[in-house]
Amino acid sequence: MTKDEYVKTLEKHMAKKALLTKQDDYYDGYFYGLEKVIDLAEKLDEPKKVVIPELIANDIDRRKKEGSTLRNSLEDVFGWGTESCVHDWFVFVDDGDENIRKYISAWDNGYEIEKETKYQIPLPGFQTDKGDPYVVARTNKGSWYAVADLKWDNTKFTSEELKQAPEWVQQLKPEGVEDD
Repeated sequence: MTKDEYVKTLEKHMAKKALLTKQDDYYDGYFYGLEKVIDLAEKLDEPKKVVIPELIANDIDRRKKEGSTLRNSLEDVFGWGTESCVHDWFVFVDDGDENIRKYISAWDNGYEIEKETKYQIPLPGFQTDKGDPYVVARTNKGSWYAVADLKWDNTKFTSEELKQAPEWVQQLKPEGVEDD
């Protein structure tokens, strides 16, 4: 039940009781108490949405769509012999149980997707006449080449995309950039 649903339930209860009861000191105190509870409930904070990687968000969405429970999802991830990126996110991070808490909170309260760092790869020693660097770009078909226009989306890559790049690209030094 959300905070708003809780407040509406209390207000309905209070309205129903007001119609059915006689007014005396007992009920004045009762209604005063209900008004106080409603006031306090309205001041409650909704749980904050956690920030998680897109692959974890996709895992939660897929499992919920399949009708899985939180318990079954966690059992699958930690099942014996399980190896996956989701499993690695839980196990190979030095934050104790923080990612487990994030997963549970994301399951229960929703989430925001972590904005992944993007990188551009300048080509050392190559500059335009204006002094702008050439950077590595990739076509839709997967070919890699040099380009002088840094604004193109095909010049910005995630760390996962860079891991799949050809060896000559992996040997260059990427620089983090703001992604629009």
